[in-house]
Amino acid sequence: MKNSRFSFALALVRVCLILLPILLASPARAYGYADPGTGSFVYQAVYVAFLSGTYYFRKMLDRFWRKRKK
Repeated sequence: MKNSRFSFALALVRVCLILLPILLASPARAYGYADPGTGSFVYQAVYVAFLSGTYYFRKMLDRFWRKRKK
């Protein structure tokens, strides 16, 4: 248990050392622009993720019930 805490702390330090220069190099103010097509792209991505997740879940349940009947 003690070793896992040490490895977690070491991983956290590594992540901080990687992210710190990136955060310091970024500008204080970032002016951005999102064109009108961005919203529809995000909508399509969410829609496809929902449909594919539903399809995968349905297939997984189908396999489960098929194995259970045999």
